Amino acid sequence: MKKFFAGLIAAAAALSLSGCISTKTYNAMENYDFVNMNTDFIQLREPQEGDKIAIIDTEYGEIRAVLYEQYAPNTVADFIGRAENGEFDNKTVYGVMPDVYFMTGGHENDKGAYTGRTSDDELIANEYTPDLWPFCGALVSFSEKSGFSDARWFICNTDKESLTEETINQLKEGVSNREDEKERENLLTLFDKFYEIGGVFGLAGYQTIFGQTYEGLDVVEKLCNIPSDSNLRTTVNVTINSVTISEYSADDVSETNEIKE
Repeated sequence: MKKFFAGLIAAAAALSLSGCISTKTYNAMENYDFVNMNTDFIQLREPQEGDKIAIIDTEYGEIRAVLYEQYAPNTVADFIGRAENGEFDNKTVYGVMPDVYFMTGGHENDKGAYTGRTSDDELIANEYTPDLWPFCGALVSFSEKSGFSDARWFICNTDKESLTEETINQLKEGVSNREDEKERENLLTLFDKFYEIGGVFGLAGYQTIFGQTYEGLDVVEKLCNIPSDSNLRTTVNVTINSVTISEYSADDVSETNEIKE
């Protein structure tokens, strides 16, 4: 069993984001219960009336995302608190890995580097679950400290260069000899879903997934293509105008749900 998880985690590390993840960091997948994993993925469901949402207004348009309080209560509470305090308003999108993600939150220190905290007391322990994954449009917490997050966050687009049919097939081959049929079926379904809708499999098990875009995936893609340098720092100033916390109502959204199957 441990050998299997080591191989799966190694595969995730091979697909990880340059400059964000070390292969030596903790990965929660080694403790995931894949047998009982829900393959009716919550991120692909329509939000329900009254669900907590974030309305992210940007220079490129609006992103709406449902927040998963039941799965990541501490991370969501911190995000909501900062949003309501205006900490994300007029914040620069300062980190971009082309096509893969954009990052914001935190603040710029006196050395010109972006950080998410002034002391380790502000760190939040990551909240892991096999029911949420870094699919396209996922809201993900960040800190360079393994196992924790801070005031920084990003939204995934999709890792097209790594998430190819070949790599998906390699992942499938890695689980083909699993003795537990249900575990094998669930993992194959997961890999197929990543290939179908896109995402950043390399983040799986490393960070907290705390929300999912349900409107504005086109805006996410635009933000993930802001010009950046070799250090993934943006070279064009694009701003998050505001992040407003609200509750979902079907009357407030368009008829087209971009993550609906």
